[in-house]
Amino acid sequence: MRFGWPRSLIARILLLEGVAILCAAILIPLLTGSVLQRTKAIYQEKLLVAQAQSIAAELTQARSDAGHLLLPPALEALYASTYDGRAFAIVAATGRAVAFSRHAGGVPWQAVPRGRTARSLWRAGYVIVSVPVRLSGATLWILVSQDETRPGAITDDITRAFLTRYLALLLPILLLLPVVNSVLIARLVRSVRQVSDRAAAIGPRSLHVRLADTGLPTEVRPLVDATNGLVERLEQSFAAQAEFVGNVVHELRTPLATLRVRLDAVADDTLRAALLAQADRMSHVVSQLRDLARLDSIADEDLVAVDLVALARDTLAQAAPMALASGHPVAFVAPDAPVRVRGNRVLLDIALTNLLSNAVRHTAAGTAIEVAVCANGALVVTDRGPGITVSDRSLLTQRFWRADHLRSDSAGIGLSIVQRIVDLHDGRIEIGDGADGGARFALLLPLMPAGV
Repeated sequence: MRFGWPRSLIARILLLEGVAILCAAILIPLLTGSVLQRTKAIYQEKLLVAQAQSIAAELTQARSDAGHLLLPPALEALYASTYDGRAFAIVAATGRAVAFSRHAGGVPWQAVPRGRTARSLWRAGYVIVSVPVRLSGATLWILVSQDETRPGAITDDITRAFLTRYLALLLPILLLLPVVNSVLIARLVRSVRQVSDRAAAIGPRSLHVRLADTGLPTEVRPLVDATNGLVERLEQSFAAQAEFVGNVVHELRTPLATLRVRLDAVADDTLRAALLAQADRMSHVVSQLRDLARLDSIADEDLVAVDLVALARDTLAQAAPMALASGHPVAFVAPDAPVRVRGNRVLLDIALTNLLSNAVRHTAAGTAIEVAVCANGALVVTDRGPGITVSDRSLLTQRFWRADHLRSDSAGIGLSIVQRIVDLHDGRIEIGDGADGGARFALLLPLMPAGV
């Protein structure tokens, strides 16, 4: 099983800190112990040199007897105890000891170098210093030793006690660092996530929204600024597109109306009917372009309480003459009470008009069409035509798509407009078969909360 580098920032930081703490727990005692040992050796050597100098001062009162120095009683008493492990010897130039303390027998004096300056030596558990002094015109060396194995040699105990307390203090601090860092990083990630959630909520209806950089670190702010710049450019692009479509629609409507008037003067009935049908198709495309331009300018605040029953009744009153002229009887079914949904009346009128127009265009004359409003906020258009033969019915709401792969008379954007309107209302569209055959298109819209 392979473990890759974690993708989470917190996991990466905690992993690196864990490795750092492990290394610190291993290396710090070693390095600290080494530094303490060197420091201890320096101070211990200074202490032993001071003791040697103190012994030299005491020797000014010593008497010589048969080549041996008779040490003052106070000096002998000072080095009489075995507890602290201290001893000394006084060595002549020949290497012979002319005086020594009571417990100096086991000290390796002969291994200690004797020079013109103080020297030190570590040997067999002893720390020994050699200090030259002039006494009665002769050069003697005072050798002072410390037995590191004796209880009185407390420097090692101090070192061990210091390391124990030092690590007892250091390790909790090291272990606390990941916790502190996790809290700080979690707060940072939470602020970044809030900004990302706000960015994810930006859509065609909320391009005016900008991301705030409050509470974000300096490293993240360039990304926020870049995102705000992108959204601003998108807003300008949407506005330019809507303005362009609106201008195109405005420029085309008048020529199309003029063209239709002139086509009425064509003498050939068959040719006139064909040309008028083409002009009607062009007018339908222009109307749908106008509807698209309206969709791009709708914001959340434009969605208010709409009575779906009243809306459907008014839309049918406008569309019924067109349906009846095509030989399509239209029935309307709705509850007595209002059905209030959160929406935009103009857009919902466009959606229902498109569904009615779609039913009229794709069914034979005489086919009945039913418009129903349900209490759950559903707006349903059902026809008794041949039904839908496409297996993947989601393709019907894609712009410019037809089952025969030919562009329809409405430029293939009728149902795509309906789909966009439903999306703007946070609803959904269901396409299926009617209970008695034919096609069924249902717009499921969210109901307005009670009391609003």
